[in-house]
Amino acid sequence: MRTLSFWSGIVCALLCGLVDPVWGYAAVFALSLVQLSMLGGSGGSVFLLVHYATILTYFSLAPAMQIAYDVSFWEAGVLTTASHTQALVLLLLYMAGVEAARLGVADGPVHLPGRHDTHLVGVAHPLLLLLSCSLAAFATLFIRPDLNFVARGIVSDEEGVPIDFIFYSTLPKMVVLLCFVALAIHAVRSKTLWAWCAAGLAGVLAAIAANPVNTARQILLIGLLPLLIHAFGRGRRWVLGAVIFGAIAGLGPVLNLISRGSFWGEELTTFPFSQDFDAQYVVAGILERAPIPDLGWGRYLLSAVSFFLPRDLKMFPDFDPLGWSAILGNFSQSNLSLPPFTTAYFDFGLAGPALLGLVLSAAFRWVDRAIDPNRALSGGYLAALVMLAAYVPFMRGPILGWGPFATSGLIAALVAGVLCSRARRVRRIHLAQLQVVPRDLPHA
Repeated sequence: MRTLSFWSGIVCALLCGLVDPVWGYAAVFALSLVQLSMLGGSGGSVFLLVHYATILTYFSLAPAMQIAYDVSFWEAGVLTTASHTQALVLLLLYMAGVEAARLGVADGPVHLPGRHDTHLVGVAHPLLLLLSCSLAAFATLFIRPDLNFVARGIVSDEEGVPIDFIFYSTLPKMVVLLCFVALAIHAVRSKTLWAWCAAGLAGVLAAIAANPVNTARQILLIGLLPLLIHAFGRGRRWVLGAVIFGAIAGLGPVLNLISRGSFWGEELTTFPFSQDFDAQYVVAGILERAPIPDLGWGRYLLSAVSFFLPRDLKMFPDFDPLGWSAILGNFSQSNLSLPPFTTAYFDFGLAGPALLGLVLSAAFRWVDRAIDPNRALSGGYLAALVMLAAYVPFMRGPILGWGPFATSGLIAALVAGVLCSRARRVRRIHLAQLQVVPRDLPHA
């Protein structure tokens, strides 16, 4: 039923978009709501839940209202209907690819959530190392305090700053926050005073480290979203979807008001008119103003998804659409976000967005199997949580503003997982208790 409703919805959205892109994006909004309602039950795909929550936030209601009100972002002017329609088609192709990878595969996990490790006692251990790692990373921020206040859009002439920014600002912040996530998961599971105190101290350090100047939604998404997925991933799924939408659409502009407003006097523009929700507008603007280049056969895509590298160090910088003169001449800054399915279109034509969605969705099937709120903490489990959380800004577009956070978040999760790898092993007697033992059998 869910599969049938999706493909019917895709056809309706395409037909509506050919008439008016506003109607097409409105149809995507309705389709996302329907899919979220069908994924709301326990045991469904966590990836698809996060996917449709992201579509709902960035790619449906926001562009529909922006087009309807002739909103102009980045001094690019009002775009034509044809470019908005083409941007919608690329989105629909990507969504179709995501779902195509799920054909014939049940959304539920191969195991029963929370049943396979009910008696596990192995959790974050040793806590002291986790806390020490958090303290050490926090102390690293003070080695180069100037890098902690580098605002987006300001390019420094100092040589080596992009790499220094990752190692002296971004990575320490994510280590602090991921260690907080690990300690918080342990505190929820163990409910001991020491665990709560350790998580509280790590939380304070993370709050201080995550200053709003250059970490607004990135910290929220890649840092705190893993904790929410752990808590609600298989249980209160409607709550998880609502928190993702509310945190981005509601808290995102407020954080930007604090960060950008304190520097450039930006006024608060709420969802969906904030420049944080202009992903499809940027896609339409690039499609309209930039000549379609020769197929890069992967070079555009490699340049786009090398999000962990600063702009100056990207692979194949000549194939970075955001660096084209036609784009730089029409947008107010080069640090724009471009959803990867658009770059896939430059490489492989209309098949590109569908192929990208197919590959990503197939890869996230492994992540789906790893997500279980009742699991013992492990490196693989934390890495899976971070990968899921990083999908939200990945859809928004790989830019310098979030790329280092995704990579350093994954590294930090692996660091926390290594520190947790010495979890106490389950005794054989506990494993024996998990087996079904016949009781009260009638005597022969």
